Amino acid sequence: MGSGFLILWVALPILVGTALVIVLVRSRRRTGEDGLSRVEEWSVALVGTGAMLVAAGSAVFLVTSAIQVFSAEPSRITGFPLGNAAVPEFAEKSDAIVGAGYESAWLEVAGLPDGTRWLLYLEFALPLAAGIAIGTAVAWLAVAVLRGRPFVRSLPHVVGVAAVAVLIGGLGSQVLGSAARASVVAFLGEQVITAGDAGEGPYEGLTGWFLTLDLAPVGWAFSLALVATAFQLGVRMQKDTEALV
Repeated sequence: MGSGFLILWVALPILVGTALVIVLVRSRRRTGEDGLSRVEEWSVALVGTGAMLVAAGSAVFLVTSAIQVFSAEPSRITGFPLGNAAVPEFAEKSDAIVGAGYESAWLEVAGLPDGTRWLLYLEFALPLAAGIAIGTAVAWLAVAVLRGRPFVRSLPHVVGVAAVAVLIGGLGSQVLGSAARASVVAFLGEQVITAGDAGEGPYEGLTGWFLTLDLAPVGWAFSLALVATAFQLGVRMQKDTEALV
């Protein structure tokens, strides 16, 4: 990836978008309001523009990934956990290696059923939807800060939706990914393709249902929910302050 590509498709859209955001916000800002400094203004606008581009890019990837998943034939699926994996031959070339094995494999499978394709698509789509929600929330906040009113009534709801999207996207993607691979194993035939022991020793193969949850999305979702609560309190305090003036 050359520097010209980065300038044309990354740096230029960010700079143009940042300038456009500043111009639009300034045109709608009421006169007499205390504004940010020039550096702060450009920094906030830069963050907001980046968030909007992330949301837009995630929306594009939602469409392109759907085309890829539902039209590819054969379908390439990665991340199949292996059972009883044999020691790779190259590991025997060094005496310092005392143990080795494969943890996962990828397969190219023809004729996948539609249900499996939907599971594979949702595995990618849920995190992308979470990216859209987060990008929208950050862009919304940036515009509110640039307009001098960060505690708008709609912002806590937007952040709350982002928190739910992060929770569902993070955990749901892992569960659906495991279900998708288990569905592929069932399609190929569990008696034929899975690992086991026929009485003459274990033999390698795929595993059935295998799920190891990463709970980091839960922590991020709780953090966003706390931010939404803080902004809700800020909205109430701002309304009380305006009522006293």
